[in-house]
Amino acid sequence: VNKPRNEVAKLVVGGDTSTVIEADKHYAELWTGAHPKGDALIKDNRIAQRTLGQWIADYPECLGSKVKDTFHGQLPFLFKVLSDNTALSIQAHPNRELAGWLHAQFPEHYPDNNHKPEMAIALSQFEGLCGFRPVEEIIGFLKCVPEFHALVGNEAAEELQSSIGEALRISLALKKCFTRMMNCEKKVFVDQLNMLVKRVTEDGESIIQQVFYFCDAFTLPHVARPQLPGDAMFLGANEPHAYLYGGQGSTNRLLRVN
Repeated sequence: VNKPRNEVAKLVVGGDTSTVIEADKHYAELWTGAHPKGDALIKDNRIAQRTLGQWIADYPECLGSKVKDTFHGQLPFLFKVLSDNTALSIQAHPNRELAGWLHAQFPEHYPDNNHKPEMAIALSQFEGLCGFRPVEEIIGFLKCVPEFHALVGNEAAEELQSSIGEALRISLALKKCFTRMMNCEKKVFVDQLNMLVKRVTEDGESIIQQVFYFCDAFTLPHVARPQLPGDAMFLGANEPHAYLYGGQGSTNRLLRVN
């Protein structure tokens, strides 16, 4: 008997005991909603409609009058269960204005104009990145990790340091630092990383410490570690985040930074 290995597989089997779980296959996401790319199936022989989207289209009053009128008869959320075995790319959800622009420009990729704030709730222990670490810490790394400073550049680093105490300037400076780092040429990034590893190794640090320095200096988002089922992490518009591993329930509209 194949036993489910993760939260997604467990829920799939729980919903349909006839499902065969393939031992060599990883089950990463389970969607429950009316999203056009993953409309949930209704397994009830008493109901003619095959999907949740079809049911809502035929019976929009099931949403309640306020939701039906506000979202034009569409289910305004997508419930997901994620089970991550490897780290996902850093991503961000657009605000309402950007979501509308993306929908108008690229409707094939963004089928509606809603913004997508997200709430992640731990079903098992999981680890993720959420938001930027405190500005003072980033400035500290820019001062003590020359390889990180080289990627960001003097101009962006100085702007960040001089922005302390001014929220708007901090936001703009963070954007500039992050953009410089993410848009640098691959060769430049690899060269700086190799220099960091060489320097840390010569100082007698362990591989684990090297990885720690790399993650802290070269990734700006602050690490959040909900440890127990029920812990939650809210992901607002334009907030960079990434799931590293674990099982969690989550909500779909994102921009990836690869």
